[in-house]
Amino acid sequence: MVENVLEKLIKEAGKLEKVPPAASLEYVEKKEVLLEDVNKQLTDHPSLHKLIGQNPLEVMQGNHENHYKFMYNVFIFNDFELLVRTVQWVYRSYHARGFSTDYFPSVVSAYLKGVEKHLEPGNDPSINNIYRWMLEKHQDFIELSRQEPELPFTMDKSWGRIQEQFLEGLLQGDHQYCLKIADKTVEGAEDLGGFYLEVIQPVMYRVGILWEKGDISVAQEHLATAIVSRVMASLYPRFITIEHSRGKAIITAAPNEFHELGGRVVADLLEIDGWDVSYLGANVPAPDLFKMTARLKPQILGISVGMAFNMDRAREIINGIKTNPDLNDTRIMLGGQFLLYNPESWRLTGADGWGSDGKSAVELARSWWEEKG
Repeated sequence: MVENVLEKLIKEAGKLEKVPPAASLEYVEKKEVLLEDVNKQLTDHPSLHKLIGQNPLEVMQGNHENHYKFMYNVFIFNDFELLVRTVQWVYRSYHARGFSTDYFPSVVSAYLKGVEKHLEPGNDPSINNIYRWMLEKHQDFIELSRQEPELPFTMDKSWGRIQEQFLEGLLQGDHQYCLKIADKTVEGAEDLGGFYLEVIQPVMYRVGILWEKGDISVAQEHLATAIVSRVMASLYPRFITIEHSRGKAIITAAPNEFHELGGRVVADLLEIDGWDVSYLGANVPAPDLFKMTARLKPQILGISVGMAFNMDRAREIINGIKTNPDLNDTRIMLGGQFLLYNPESWRLTGADGWGSDGKSAVELARSWWEEKG
């Protein structure tokens, strides 16, 4: 049933009128006035406390800014499947944190009014047609959000016991227990890929789902991520002496992107595969990334994008690299959680390829290296 609803919404969304560049450009130019208008409409709403529950106004206003950034990406890329899949997630995760389901159409209605008020008459129709469609499909999105979220990949059952133990350690905040599991499982560099791909990756997705459903807090999710980072740091010395038999690679996250764990997994696995890797971490300013890429001239630039509203930042970087004639030999790989739910979105950024996980990222990088002979 839920699959039919999802497929129906994606099919219908695909028929929506595309937003012309001029409209999306004015939408971004009017950011401040739109946000001010939407925040005022919701703050003055007679049922405000019912809509947002016990959440403070600052959280609501942060939601509105994230909505703006996400919708701007939908408009500039005209990626309506991404719209459906992300709105489904938003309904589920926000409602799990006390927001009423009536909050969502209230926000959409506020943006609709704001767009009609502040954008030029010739620019608002295509944007507001999308907002009106979202209002019409409110009940469908509620139905989708009530379904149990699923992992976007198949788990290897042979790792089930270790996965459950590692997840238990993370949720208990017991880093020593998690370190012991890692030490027992990873005896050498050859074991690291399996541990990363069959334990860390699926377990952290399960942690994300628990957060999405409201079963764990933001603090618990952050603690789990910190423990995994400590575990990975403890394993790194086991392969640090591997000879660099391939080219250079830079792995980073897009500006304004703070989800860095996936990128770190890819960086470590590439290094095991013989690459000379520079791992830059999260939220690297674009000018600094351009300078480092121009200096190192890597064969591979990997960009991690965890949140859909950072697609435009990734495209800006990719455009900057592609227009530098000194970097014609640099191939750009995209990765990140949102791509697992809509894999074709990477094509809209101008990247040369994408990796669904650490294994596929390494395989893609290796294929590019072998193409060069």
